[in-house]
Order: sequence, then structure tokens, then C-alpha cells
Amino acid sequence: MATIEKTQPEQLEAVRVTSHEPVDNLRGRAFAGREHTRSYWQTLRKDPKLLFWIGVMLFTLITRGFENQSSGSVISIPAFKEEFGVPNAQGQYFVETTWQSALNGGSNGAAIIGAFLASYTADIFGVRPVVLAFACLNMISVGIEFATTSIGMFLAGKLLNFVAIGAFLNLCTAYVADVAPMGIRASCIGFCNLAQCIGPFISAIMSNFTSRWSSAWSWKALVCAQWGFCGVAFIALLWLPESPVYLVRANKIDAARRSLGRLYSDPADAEGHLQEIHLTIEESETQKRSSYAECFRGTNLRRTMIAILVFLSEPMAGLGFVSNYGALMYQYLDISDAASFRIQIGAQILSMSGALIAMLIGDFFGRRPMYLTGCLALVGLLFCMGISGSINTTAAVTASVGFYTMFNFFFNVGVGSIVYAIAGEIPTSILRQKTLAIALSVSAAANTFWSFVSPYIFNPEYGNLKAKIGFVFGACMVLFFVSGYFYVPETRRRTYEELDELFMNHVPARQFKKHVTVAEQQAHEAYEMVEAKGGRMDSV
Repeated sequence: MATIEKTQPEQLEAVRVTSHEPVDNLRGRAFAGREHTRSYWQTLRKDPKLLFWIGVMLFTLITRGFENQSSGSVISIPAFKEEFGVPNAQGQYFVETTWQSALNGGSNGAAIIGAFLASYTADIFGVRPVVLAFACLNMISVGIEFATTSIGMFLAGKLLNFVAIGAFLNLCTAYVADVAPMGIRASCIGFCNLAQCIGPFISAIMSNFTSRWSSAWSWKALVCAQWGFCGVAFIALLWLPESPVYLVRANKIDAARRSLGRLYSDPADAEGHLQEIHLTIEESETQKRSSYAECFRGTNLRRTMIAILVFLSEPMAGLGFVSNYGALMYQYLDISDAASFRIQIGAQILSMSGALIAMLIGDFFGRRPMYLTGCLALVGLLFCMGISGSINTTAAVTASVGFYTMFNFFFNVGVGSIVYAIAGEIPTSILRQKTLAIALSVSAAANTFWSFVSPYIFNPEYGNLKAKIGFVFGACMVLFFVSGYFYVPETRRRTYEELDELFMNHVPARQFKKHVTVAEQQAHEAYEMVEAKGGRMDSV
């Protein structure tokens, strides 16, 4: 926490006016100052109700990870290939490359539609009714996939499913960023990635067993399992408190107060958070204007580009390739079908381990160092994979499998988890959902590109790069490391009002961590006033 002595002389007068501000503003600033004084563990233990509702919201993202992993697993299951594939010259069935690309690339395109629909409608109707509507679409689309009689019908169900999944990813990330306390914000938002790692782990275990079955249930079991996730999520979401940021923007102050009362254990904290939201919206550059065009005006352009940058690094690191074609890649490296499914289980354990570590340390080490270190680690790993893939020996193939599998850990412990925290915190509160929709859509578009192109790059009948594809993604990550160094700021232990001020003052990314803001100093002064009067928010 910065002290008054560190404040620049021209800022002192701005700090002193705190004592003359309206009472509601003082309470909002005092709440921000109190958040600065709470440690990670104090914050984590403070509000179990808040953590519960964050968990409910993030539970919906397990469906996204499960469906994403299942997409690659299903097209590798013998029964699915025999039912919807064609035989090759040796009489072995396979799903044609064009359908592989459509199933994976088309899904990413559908996620773009879902993200934009969700961000637009949530501004009108609120987060809760919109996420419930998409949960219904999720359940309907799973029914279409389950009852499919052709690969075209299967594709149609998957496209509808990913419209819902794109909406979930947008709304969940924005909602958690809105309500998460500052001290544990990276952990809460980082759980978005961990939730998406749990789904693939369950999918990998299921496909390891069901792939041995000779009936259609070998792949249908993977599809209908999604009903369990989305059904439980739908029931829990019926009681989800509405986003307080939406309610304040809609001038429904009493409803926002009730919503925060259901999230916070201490009524004083709920009231403080309410006033902090109101203060942040009131003093933001955007104020109450919310449109996609606004994301590209003034300092919001810089914020949008940072969100795009970090989310774009996910597909450019090879995430879509690994998640969609994992089982096939192992098979092309001469790993048997059964062994490839078992390796996938280990890969998903590595994914969850990396995501869990990132979730726990993000609030201690900061967003910027974790992102840059993650990019650099992936550069080394992917180049090692490319080098081993260039050597035609048994040992080299084994090394390629190892590097390819370890990608899951290195990706999730750095880039995969922390991009959610960065992109969730960077936008101004009013434009958070729309900025995330833009960033997620660019990421999904890049994933679509790789989904269509990757089969032609690594499949034996085309480019036949196999593990040498690591050179392609490794070179991309060099560019993101350099870009991140110059443009990705540190947002750790910053309130949204402070971040608004930093961007409006055009502070360089590398100076975010040490720069002392007026908002920070005013929060410190307001908190000192509250403490001097017994520590009660209603004393000011």
C-alpha cells in the first residue's frame, strides 16, 4: 500500500478533497482502502457466500472444456469413424479432413456468435436471465448431438452448443471480474481456466473406457454426459444474484443493494462495494455509454487491444490444435489408440495441475510476470518439440510425445490461466462484457483458422509435419513475449477506479506497478477516517 508521503505535490490537493466528498463516495473509497489492507487469506475467508456463487457461475464452464475435448476424442473413436467416416485404401475408417475442420473450426465460429449475443443481451436484460437462456440452448443442442443420424446433423448440434458455450465464457468471466474482491481476483477469475481443465479430464477418462466399446454408446456416452453438467448448472443458476454492475448501470440501486447483500456476509462490505461500483462508473471515461464502438475510442482502444493481445496468445500457442487433435496427434506419432487415450488422461492431470498452481499464485506474483514467464516457457517447450520431431528415431518420437503432453502443464501454469485475469480486469466496468466479447471472438477466430489449417499441416497425407508443428507455434510465442513486455501492464491489487485513472493518464505498461494514483491515495485517506471513527462504514 502506498503512503501519502509518496504522493506527488500536484496530487496532494486532489487527495485532500476526499474529506469534502459526498458520504456515499467516501464509503466507496473507504471500502477500496479496506480491500488494500486485507491479505489474500483474510479476503479468501471473509465471504464464503461470495465464493459459492462464483463457483456456481464457473461450474458452467466445465461444459465448455468437456465439449472441447470430446470434439477431438469422438472423431478418434472407432465406432464413430465407422458410422460417419469413410474407408481409406487399407480399409480403415476415418473422418474426412474437411469434416474434421468443419467440426472444430465451425464450433469456434459459433462461439463468436454466442459471445457477441451474450454481451449485447446482458446489457439489456441482465446477466442472470441471459445465462439461463443459453443454458437451455446448451441442453437442447446436446440432444441434437445425441440423436444425430448424420455427421451434418452432428455438426449442427455442435454449432448450437458452441453458441451457448461462447456466451458462458463471456458472461462468467465478466461476472466474476465484477464481484470478486481485489485481494483474490486473479484466483477467482483464474478458476475460469481451471473449470475448463476439469471438463477435459473427465472427458479423457470417459473416452479411455468408452472407446473400447463396439456400439454407438462408445461416443454417445460422451455426448449425453454433458446433460449432467448443464442440468446441475441450470438449477443452481436459477438463484444466482444478478450482476450488481448491471443493476447500478440500470439505476436499480435497491436491487443492486439486495444482490450484494446475498454475496457479502457483512452488510457494511456490501454497501461499500455498492458505492465503489457507483463511484467507478461515475468517474470512468466511458460513464454510461456502452457500445462496441466505445471499445475503440479514447483510452478504451488501448484496453481492448491488450485484452485481444493476451487472449490471442492462447490459440497462437497451439491450444486449439492440442485440444482438438490430441488423440489424433498421438496416433500419427505411432501411439496406439488405447495408449493415446490413456496419455490424454495424464495430459489433463497436467492441465489441472498447471491451472491450479496458476490460480493459487496469481495474486501473489502478479499478472505481468506470470504472463511473460509463461510465454517464454512455451517458446522453449515448443521449439524442443519441433527439434525432436525432426529426428527420426524411437527416442525422438518418445521425446516428442513427452513435450507434446507437457504442453498442457506449461500452457496452463502461465498463459492459459492468467489471460482471464488480465482480460477480465483491463476493461472499464461498463465495457467489460463487450471488450471480452471482442477479445474472445478474435481468439475464437484464430482457433477457427488453426482448426481448419492444422489437419493439413500435420496429417500424413498433407504437410506431414507431425511434431515439427512446434516450430510454428514456438515462433508465434516469441512475438507474444516481446509484445507482452511492452504492452501488458500489472493489474495486481488495483481497484477498477485506479485502473481507469492509470489508463486515462496514459501511464506506460511497465510503470503500472509502481505508479501512485490519486484514487489510491483518496482510498487510503477515507479508510483512515473510518478507522479513526471506530472502523464502521456508517460512521462517515
